[in-house]
Amino acid sequence: MGGIEDFNGGPSMPFIFRSDVKIHFHEAGEGTALMFLHGSPGQISNWKYILPYFKKNYRVIAMDLRGYGKSDKPDFVSISDYIGDIDAIREELGINEMILIGHSFGTLLSLEYAVRRKVKAMILISPVTHLEKQLMDWIIEYFPPIFWKPLLFSNNSLMRRLYRKMFFSPATPDKVFYRFMVDNMEYIESLPPQSFRYLISLVGYDAKASAEKIKAPTLIIVGEDDIITSPEDAKILHQWIKGSKLAVIPDAGHMILYEKPEEICDIIEDFLENLKFDK
Repeated sequence: MGGIEDFNGGPSMPFIFRSDVKIHFHEAGEGTALMFLHGSPGQISNWKYILPYFKKNYRVIAMDLRGYGKSDKPDFVSISDYIGDIDAIREELGINEMILIGHSFGTLLSLEYAVRRKVKAMILISPVTHLEKQLMDWIIEYFPPIFWKPLLFSNNSLMRRLYRKMFFSPATPDKVFYRFMVDNMEYIESLPPQSFRYLISLVGYDAKASAEKIKAPTLIIVGEDDIITSPEDAKILHQWIKGSKLAVIPDAGHMILYEKPEEICDIIEDFLENLKFDK
């Protein structure tokens, strides 16, 4: 499955401005609008194996969330900031009806958007159901970046072992992990300290109250070996969102977008084809 041909600007990679914050997004294709929201500290190119598949039959829009990718990186962000950014892109592009597709942190934003705005459907990949402060968060919050950035967010042997174990299934071939590292390592190293602190401000988040209010058709996808957003949590979310569908993919971890792109596209396509859209 091929990658996206251009992430370096041009007509399909414009910007919008919200209160002096520049938001970067990608648009391609025609038809029903699919809005893709990446995880943290991700970027549009995390969807490199997914967008080319769907742009053939859908209008795909993927944004660099504020604080990440080529979007501006303010000192602080909030869920309401992200909601407003999605609204602004939606207004800019004249999108009335759309389907949200989120990965990891992008699922939290998808869920919170869908409970505040009308969407046609929602697809949650490696969904976040709650945020707790982990050891890495304590280090990032209380120690200076000169200590933790070279250790945790630069290309060293500790970081490679950590990422391999945390984000990928043991069954995933090394070449897939290396591809992810090649695509993202320079970007991760370039991020300012605040980009790694945004989620700390959301510690204590719990999806239950919002999830139980969701009325839109929802598909949940999770890797069987995901230790960041576990299958157990995905099953709980499935219970919270009435009528939702759940797909657990074997031999896949948290970076399922790299590990099992063909399976993800097939599952999503089947879900979309079974929805009744107004053409």
